[in-house]
Amino acid sequence: MTGDEALLSLLRLFAELKIPHMLVGSYSTNFYGIPRATKDADLVLQVESQKLATLFRKLPPGIRMDEPSFFEMVTATRKELLHVEGSSFQIELFHLSDDEFDQTRFEHRVAVDYHEGVSTYLPRVEDVIVQKLRWAEGGKRQKDFDDVVSVLEVHEPIDFSYIEAWCAKHNSLKFLAEAREAAGV
Repeated sequence: MTGDEALLSLLRLFAELKIPHMLVGSYSTNFYGIPRATKDADLVLQVESQKLATLFRKLPPGIRMDEPSFFEMVTATRKELLHVEGSSFQIELFHLSDDEFDQTRFEHRVAVDYHEGVSTYLPRVEDVIVQKLRWAEGGKRQKDFDDVVSVLEVHEPIDFSYIEAWCAKHNSLKFLAEAREAAGV
């Protein structure tokens, strides 16, 4: 099973169990920008313990959870890590945090037809940019900055006033200016 096949089967299971979710990270950037290869998929879930237990009991064949949930320091939330057997691909399930921006981007998420009749939810393009800049600033991660540049180069329209308001709160306005300059927008 490939990583993409595992992700599709998991998205079908979320729909079956009616689990509110949002596909984030490089998959959301690839949707809005210039695609790049990735070795993982990141999802944000809004799920209570009982439904989470049901999800883990019903994991599709070829997907396994090796460890119990743990607190992820960078995102300050709980996370489960799923492995796709026979590959190095991982699926990270982040619990929706109480962070104001996380709540806002989840509330504003948009439904999209993802692939092969499978629907999912993505953050709005502006929220992808804000989060990637937040990661670039906080974690000094070049790939997140490059992802922002790729989105800015190909996606229109973009509500820069919305992005600037959040970047001001997150102290990432400098990174936004650098990304806009690099993208020529």
